[in-house]
Amino acid sequence: MVFDLAFIFFARIIDVSLGTVRMILTIRGERYIAAFIGFFEIMVYVVALGKVLGSLDEPVRLILYCLGFASGVVVGSWLEGVLALGHQGIQVIIDDGHQDLVEQLREEGYAITTWKAEGLQGPKLVMNLVVKRCLSLKIAERIREYDEHAFIIFMEPKTFAGGYFKKK
Repeated sequence: MVFDLAFIFFARIIDVSLGTVRMILTIRGERYIAAFIGFFEIMVYVVALGKVLGSLDEPVRLILYCLGFASGVVVGSWLEGVLALGHQGIQVIIDDGHQDLVEQLREEGYAITTWKAEGLQGPKLVMNLVVKRCLSLKIAERIREYDEHAFIIFMEPKTFAGGYFKKK
């Protein structure tokens, strides 16, 4: 009985976490990897559901099934953050006088497109980068250390082609 209850709870955490990762991969165009993950996701889901449907007279099973689902949402989103799959676009708006930051980042191998802009407080420099997601927070932190007033926007590109990317 205790094993069944623990199985229901943890199976839901596993299948919902897999579902979260599968959905993100699907959105990013990784359909074959997503399909592979989906196979295991649905297998775990059906087995867990079977343990609940056969025992609807035991509400604790249903409650653990639902708690497992809710916990799986949290674990899945955490897992996606840890995996940092794919790429992320970063747009940065800084004061116009910070061209040296652009040059430093370029020397480190980051591809940056810039253009001049006009803000409420005068001339600005806009930078666009597309980087591996695992690097995006590190780059943003670096920019903030350089200019604490930098305006940073993170974007989720679905697809992109061409250009230059850091090799690391």
